[in-house]
Amino acid sequence: MPRHHDPDNMPTIKDKKDPLFPIYLPLKIFDDEEYDCRTPEEWISLGLEPGSHDRKPVPGKALLPTDAVLGHEDPKNPKLIYQWIDVGVLDYDKKTKLYLVHKTKNGMVRDEEGRPILNGQVTSRGRAPLLPCQYWVPRVRLLFLAEDPRVFAQRVVSADNLRKKTQALLLYNLYVDSMPTDGLNSISEESLQRMEFWYMAGISKEVRLDYERTMNKISFDRIVASKPEMFSYVTLPDKEEEKVPEKGMEHSEAAGIQHGYGASFL
Repeated sequence: MPRHHDPDNMPTIKDKKDPLFPIYLPLKIFDDEEYDCRTPEEWISLGLEPGSHDRKPVPGKALLPTDAVLGHEDPKNPKLIYQWIDVGVLDYDKKTKLYLVHKTKNGMVRDEEGRPILNGQVTSRGRAPLLPCQYWVPRVRLLFLAEDPRVFAQRVVSADNLRKKTQALLLYNLYVDSMPTDGLNSISEESLQRMEFWYMAGISKEVRLDYERTMNKISFDRIVASKPEMFSYVTLPDKEEEKVPEKGMEHSEAAGIQHGYGASFL
């Protein structure tokens, strides 16, 4: 979505307002669903009336481009103007987490032939092609008339603040990573060797403990299995069944070849 700035009144660092650099991260990825009082399925089900199988559009307002043609061809075109427009919510896509909305005309949702649109525009032949007045929008750009607009406003502000903070941190790390390293004090070889020593010592200790535990486990399992009456209070873990490979050599054959006497297995 394009952002319009007054070239004669651009913000500065001292203003501490909008970022000096363009916003390039989409707002929808910072949306907090905890603000929602209903699930997407519950919102869509509001279009169902008792005793009827036809689902009607759910009234709301969506942030949409005023130019329908350019809005579909190039949604990020700087010439586009976006406004909050009355819509009817037709459907929801679980994969994309987008809502299908239809701009109202005189408060009604009608197709090109003036007929009411029911069941999300889905018929026995499938979903009809998208009309110029229809858009798939994220939840952060859709206000249902049945929700508290103050909570929705907090939702948008929270997402925008998180987006600004994230972009600022990305820029900060970019600045640090782009700084020259010439002339800086590098870590000494002695320090590197010391860290490698302690790292390898820690790994060796873990391997040794794991080996000793495995050997104790084998001995303990053998003793418990040989005297089940004496160790009736001990439960041995289930043994994992060894899988025989469908292709390739078995372990014994491979081991024999490695030791130079594999000819006897052929």
